[in-house]
Amino acid sequence: MDDVKIDTSKTLTLTLPSDADSNNVTVVLTHEFGDVVQASTAATRSSEGVYTITFGQQDSGIYVLSSAGKHRADFTYSISGTEYTQSQYINVYTPYLTWGEFVGNHPELTSLELQFDYFEKRARGIIDTYCGQSFEYYPDKSLTLDGSNHKNLHLPIPIATLRKVTFNPGDSDAEVIHDYADSSLTNIEKVRQPFNFESSYYLRFKANIVQTNTSRLLGKTFKQHSDYKIEGDFGWRYVPLNIKQAADLLILDIMNDDSEYRRHGITSVDMDTLRFTMTGNFYESTGNIEADVLLTDYTLFVMDYVT
Repeated sequence: MDDVKIDTSKTLTLTLPSDADSNNVTVVLTHEFGDVVQASTAATRSSEGVYTITFGQQDSGIYVLSSAGKHRADFTYSISGTEYTQSQYINVYTPYLTWGEFVGNHPELTSLELQFDYFEKRARGIIDTYCGQSFEYYPDKSLTLDGSNHKNLHLPIPIATLRKVTFNPGDSDAEVIHDYADSSLTNIEKVRQPFNFESSYYLRFKANIVQTNTSRLLGKTFKQHSDYKIEGDFGWRYVPLNIKQAADLLILDIMNDDSEYRRHGITSVDMDTLRFTMTGNFYESTGNIEADVLLTDYTLFVMDYVT
């Protein structure tokens, strides 16, 4: 699976033993959330049996790959009348620190440009694991979640803009219960939370539900064993400054091998007797205390009920 930076172009190539029937090869691009990013599009024949497609910048100026996350490109074609589908996968990501930002802070390290993306990827993985979340952006996407008989619906990633909520999508009793474009269907709201421009991990029914049929069918809880399709913009619209600063520190550690001992939980080494002292909680740290402090405000903690 190739890594591709968000808001850039990517070309995929399909190689066949011979030309497809009528040179007809189409590609559908789908996001891991299930949303179709680009509908069926004809691939370009480059040479015998070789077809390419480029996901680039659209007339609007927005890139096809404008959302983080894994994407699947399904190539469909026929050989001798038999239809086939081959899939290729790409991972679109947001760098937490760009090479320009890094070398601006450390101009003496310009010789490491070719290795920077690898170092940044490792630092990004450490930060995501430590914080329990990623700082990616998923505009114009949908999530389908099961209700829990609670007034609030917890989302796996924060929602920045709520557009539509559909009850039991695809079923015979499917019903749109919230639509930001319809003043008679504004029944659900984000639970306001500080920071990140009021993005929220929770949705709830408004105190006064506008649509009476919705109130009759659902009450004011998200019903268990029922699906809710949430449409909107998800994730972080920007990488917070603390995350950038922590990434800078961790990249320096990785570049200079300063984390070699710490990432194995070694706190001290007595070279005379070759004695190593290990810490019992090294899994709870990034390996850099200053980075840990910077990430504290963005670390998610899982709370459980005490019975």
